[in-house]
Amino acid sequence: MSEVTEKTTIIIKGRFKAPAVSSFGLFIIFMDNSSKAVEKYDVVSSHFSTLYENNISMPWNELENIITKLKWKGEYATSLTHDVQSTFDDLFQTGTGRTPEIWSNIKKLQFNKVEGIFEEVLSRPAGDKNIKVDIAIETLPASQIESVRKNQSESSGKDILSAISPSQDAQPKQQKESYIPDDSAVLLEVSLVLSPVSGVPVYELKEGDKIFVKITEQSNRGQYFIDLLNASQDGEILPIPASVVKVTKEGKIYVVIVNIGPGIYGKSLDEDNVKVKMYDPMLDKRKQKGTIPAVEKQVQETVNIEKKAKSLEIPFHFIFIAIGIIAVLLLGMLILLMV
Repeated sequence: MSEVTEKTTIIIKGRFKAPAVSSFGLFIIFMDNSSKAVEKYDVVSSHFSTLYENNISMPWNELENIITKLKWKGEYATSLTHDVQSTFDDLFQTGTGRTPEIWSNIKKLQFNKVEGIFEEVLSRPAGDKNIKVDIAIETLPASQIESVRKNQSESSGKDILSAISPSQDAQPKQQKESYIPDDSAVLLEVSLVLSPVSGVPVYELKEGDKIFVKITEQSNRGQYFIDLLNASQDGEILPIPASVVKVTKEGKIYVVIVNIGPGIYGKSLDEDNVKVKMYDPMLDKRKQKGTIPAVEKQVQETVNIEKKAKSLEIPFHFIFIAIGIIAVLLLGMLILLMV
């Protein structure tokens, strides 16, 4: 009777950098060593070079925890990360992807060829043909991986919070504290509205300038504030006014921090050659302009609710649910009164 071989998993730990466009990332891939199929992968990207400084020789669970924590805290580039994920979807597609080729090169210990495959496919979403990819490989029993994950889950995320050393975690906090006056403030991903002809160069923006931005954060929170500020119409995101708080430069990328409303900030990453559209009240296309002060009051109330929720350690999405339930109850009472 033949002996049953325990299932093993190949773990590909990787990082990439495209310094010409200030794009950096980390990724981790779990591949079944028998079927050669990719079972799971995760990726996070940023426009800050500190992300690339993580050593991929660390144990797989530490790298996975770093990626998870960065996503949980919202400290990543949403659009770039989404594009890389879509690229990986195609790369690992059953039947048409290149998973067997990657597996074969790993088994032959030809890791440089594996890096070459990732550099080839990631050059498109990163926007740099000279992208550099580094990988490290671990092969472990699947049962051991599940055991580690189970232990982490039972510890209620404590391993995730301790996975990054204080020196690595201090930099993002320091960046936030430099332009966000209140730890409970909301920081959304936004994009600057550009005007190639009449706009102001991004490097000429100064504190207090009023400009147009669009909320581009792809999350429930982002959608909530889009709705709250009447910043969409027929499925299209509308420009909204914002005041410049700070402009910093890293390579060819400018980081622009804006204040959208009380306790609400936006962060945008743009190249140095763009021109930004300045705010003009006559160009504000949001509906019900007469009610905008009331909306801003509601924004302040929402931020105040979030502050209280954080002080009580209540997840913010529970507040949304509570508000929705109260709204439904009030609507029901109103209908009963009208009958």
